[in-house]
Amino acid sequence: MAVAEARRLAPGQGARLFADTLSAEEALAFGLVNRLVADEEIDAFVDGWARRLAAGPPIALSMSKKLLNNSAAVSMAQALEDEARCQTVNFTTEDTREAMRAFAEKRDPNFVGR
Repeated sequence: MAVAEARRLAPGQGARLFADTLSAEEALAFGLVNRLVADEEIDAFVDGWARRLAAGPPIALSMSKKLLNNSAAVSMAQALEDEARCQTVNFTTEDTREAMRAFAEKRDPNFVGR
């Protein structure tokens, strides 16, 4: 469990994670998962999620993931500085220009990772 998730647990609940098997509902309540999906819906859910991620802007998604993963380990000032740096880089990419063109032309963007 990551430090960020551990901090969200109520006092005394963290030890329970080492001793008990949690139900899906408990994992959701503790913030260890972000949603529950029925067994019969999991393949369609994963396929849809993968398609949305694959169609997204790879540079911006990569930066967002890095910022989120680092968020618990840095100060607010450092997080804001990191965000500003990533936005500066992101706004110079071909993908950002493509997103603006696609929006203006009312069409889906075609991101290329540049």
